Amino acid sequence: MSDRRRSRTEEIADEAEGRISEAAGFLTGDRTLEAEGRADQRKSHRKTYSVRPQSGGKWRVEAEGASRASSVHEMKDDAVHKAKELAQGQEPSQVLVYKKDGTIQTEQTYG
Repeated sequence: MSDRRRSRTEEIADEAEGRISEAAGFLTGDRTLEAEGRADQRKSHRKTYSVRPQSGGKWRVEAEGASRASSVHEMKDDAVHKAKELAQGQEPSQVLVYKKDGTIQTEQTYG
């Protein structure tokens, strides 16, 4: 998964693609395609929270597009817990947990 933020145009394209897939699934009776279309539509509205290392050995929880951290924690586990708590209250959402080297350690999707 890329760290690049998605543009509004990309979000609109995902939603449109989802609507088309859902409609195609409905018309053909393919429930799997219909469900995938609904998932694609939700993806365009998904809020992403990331847990990243910060200078001084602390861990930062940040919502995608935010200008500042939602919270900062001494322990990575505390930051992950807070990010999951925020994500569960904002479905559809996802949590991306990064390692100190900048690679993604885990990804959890809600809703």
